[in-house]
Amino acid sequence: MAILYAMCVPHPPLIIPEIGQGEEKTISNTIQSYESIMKYVSTLPIETVIVISPHAIAYSDYIHISSGKHGSGDFSQFHAGNVRIEVDYDTELVKKITQSAKKHQIFAGTLGKDDDLDHGTMIPLYFLNKHLKDYKDNMK
Repeated sequence: MAILYAMCVPHPPLIIPEIGQGEEKTISNTIQSYESIMKYVSTLPIETVIVISPHAIAYSDYIHISSGKHGSGDFSQFHAGNVRIEVDYDTELVKKITQSAKKHQIFAGTLGKDDDLDHGTMIPLYFLNKHLKDYKDNMK
């Protein structure tokens, strides 16, 4: 297993056409960059995508890793509940990361509160899903 690519992307809800309702055109360079990056990423031999979001559950003394087999969310809080993102989690990788964290005395794992996908996770996946379908998601 190897990390093939890493990126840091913005996640303004306005970027989603169903939310921006035309206003997303004001950030067209950001949209073009997303499309370009995700098109490139889709050419890589990817099995798992790890997303780290500043809007996910956070603890001062614990790194939360999403648990379960599946995650989902929508943009209801931005009046676009019809736009939904669903992902299958890579449970084997979660297990390996959790075991490694324990071995190295890093307080991380799946004991935190489960929740739906947040917009900081869903926006990158929204653009990735246009170009790539066969992957598993791992973290929020």
